[in-house]
Amino acid sequence: MTHPLILCSKSEWAPPIRREHAWATLAAQHGHEVTFVERPTDIRALRQSSPTCYLRRLWRAELAELVTSRLRVYSRSALVPGHRNAFGAITNAALLRPVLEQLGSAEASIVFSWPWDWPAIRRVPARRKVFDMADDWGELMPGRRARFGRYYDEIAAEADEIIVVSPDLERRFGGRRPLLVRNGVFERTLEGPFARADSGTMIYVGTLTPRFDSNLMLQVLKRLPDWRLELVGGCQYPGLGAAPSEDLRDLLDLDGRVRWHGPMSREAVIPLLDRATVAVAPNRPERSLGQDSMKFYDYAARGRPIVSTRWFDIAGSDHPPHVLLADTPPEFAEAVLVAERQSSVDAMDLRTWAARHTWTQRWPTWSAAVFGSSA
Repeated sequence: MTHPLILCSKSEWAPPIRREHAWATLAAQHGHEVTFVERPTDIRALRQSSPTCYLRRLWRAELAELVTSRLRVYSRSALVPGHRNAFGAITNAALLRPVLEQLGSAEASIVFSWPWDWPAIRRVPARRKVFDMADDWGELMPGRRARFGRYYDEIAAEADEIIVVSPDLERRFGGRRPLLVRNGVFERTLEGPFARADSGTMIYVGTLTPRFDSNLMLQVLKRLPDWRLELVGGCQYPGLGAAPSEDLRDLLDLDGRVRWHGPMSREAVIPLLDRATVAVAPNRPERSLGQDSMKFYDYAARGRPIVSTRWFDIAGSDHPPHVLLADTPPEFAEAVLVAERQSSVDAMDLRTWAARHTWTQRWPTWSAAVFGSSA
């Protein structure tokens, strides 16, 4: 049995590399009619796009892309980001509700990732309303924990299901026990051939935010003068839109040894991963609570040695094998040199681990929660 699915995403559709993209793609492949609602563009879009287009999308979503006959992508507008303040949250809900009424029906399941979308979603008819939580928003945005906590309380009391990516997030919903469905890897990322790595190349794949420790990587590169760093991902720094932060600019200015590619499709990222000697995850621990890093799955799928800061509980989490942990610049630089000597057996262990964690394997649990067990 199939049902319509509306995904209120925290991302644009392109490039389709995130958790919500995997669910949308798999749902369409299983015969569900999928409506993917992109994160809204806010008033800052007027600097680059037509005012007419922006204003038209305030009250009505517009078809942006027909991906397949069962997967449609819609764009919408907002005044200001809903997380920023009470005005942003209220206006976001007021503008999202008519979009959901336009695109949805009482037979549709609605999945959302932003807690401030809940005031709109709770007021529209739907088969099921499901919160799919991949980030601890109260921890990511200092000063907003109490406000987001009120959203979590409402969601815990009223949503049909809550799905979280890590056990750390289960504590946010009082006495209710969410369903744990971790991130995964796309099967095509596991497919060969595997290119020979270049020497002296680190790679980071992921959105560049305050979570990424630019200062640490700057000091690591100064200690490894023969190494370079490839950065793949867009920027999301508070108040800067898609622009780099000051500390990231300092890193990018390091003698041409750091190359920033911006957002890329997985097909384009795979050759870069294969040529990298070591893959890194220099997360700031205080910005990484509740994370289940998708980059770990991608790194492991290509058999890349991994060096990370200690932002996760290595004893209590399901993580790739052979990960080296380091926090200070001297430790991290030394770990990179050790990782460079990873054996082919270690690489196969990483690929084997990734093959046990594909999105396809996650799908039955996730879809039962979203559409109901009978579906």
